[in-house]
Amino acid sequence: MISCVQDPPFTTGLTPWAQTLPEHISPTAAKAYLGCSLKFYFERVACIRKPTPIALHLGKAVHAALQAFHLARWRGSDDSPETIAAAFDKSFSDLERDEGPVNFGNDIERDKTRLDGLRVVAAYLDSPEAMKDKPRAVEVLLKEEIPGLSVPLVGAMDLIEGDFTAVDFKSAAAKPDATHAAFDHEIQLVSYQLLIEAATGETPPSLDLVYLVKTKTPQIIRVASPPADARRKRRVVALLETAVEGIAAGRHHPQPGMQCSWCQFKNECLTWLPTQQVPMRRAA
Repeated sequence: MISCVQDPPFTTGLTPWAQTLPEHISPTAAKAYLGCSLKFYFERVACIRKPTPIALHLGKAVHAALQAFHLARWRGSDDSPETIAAAFDKSFSDLERDEGPVNFGNDIERDKTRLDGLRVVAAYLDSPEAMKDKPRAVEVLLKEEIPGLSVPLVGAMDLIEGDFTAVDFKSAAAKPDATHAAFDHEIQLVSYQLLIEAATGETPPSLDLVYLVKTKTPQIIRVASPPADARRKRRVVALLETAVEGIAAGRHHPQPGMQCSWCQFKNECLTWLPTQQVPMRRAA
């Protein structure tokens, strides 16, 4: 008789690190760790401050404006273009004050970046992607125990539509390739599905990215992907747990690649040695 062998349940083997586990893991932290564990250390453990890249600064200000719009839709308050533009301007200035400096070459570059942001926000408000109905949730933070993970999973979702579709907004300089975009953000999107399912028992009908593309004429492009099946969820949980294990073990080392050409920590990276003792500190 031939017996059917089933896959064993996913386990982590993290017992040796039980005293050093992070308090939780987020998809953003996991992706950062898996991308380069040494950069993760510089940013999230050693907390080395660097000037904010312009694209990151602009993306955060645009995100704040969209959050103001969606909250206004949720509350039934003022969501006029003028009010949302004012929210963008406030965030643009507040971020400079609170998280600066920003890598602006001069005031002309700063003004151009600000105007680019206002244009892309206006394009979103005029697009079919702008919500017409009341969203189910805006900027919701969930923290849930997920089978296969040694620590809770935490995620902040930009928008949950009425049918539980999870939406994340991305700023981009060029039109995205739909297949690559979904693959690149797989950990984040599937993590959101896991969190929604654990919190509500509902499976999102779609996992969506909405790109705000800063071309001469701004474009708003939605990239939709189907909800994850059991295999995709198992794969993402394994990736999340791999990051948990590495963080718990204090494994931080260079991972050279094309991304090094624009990394802000090249000088710090060059000082790394295999005998380097990395201080242990909680990270998430």
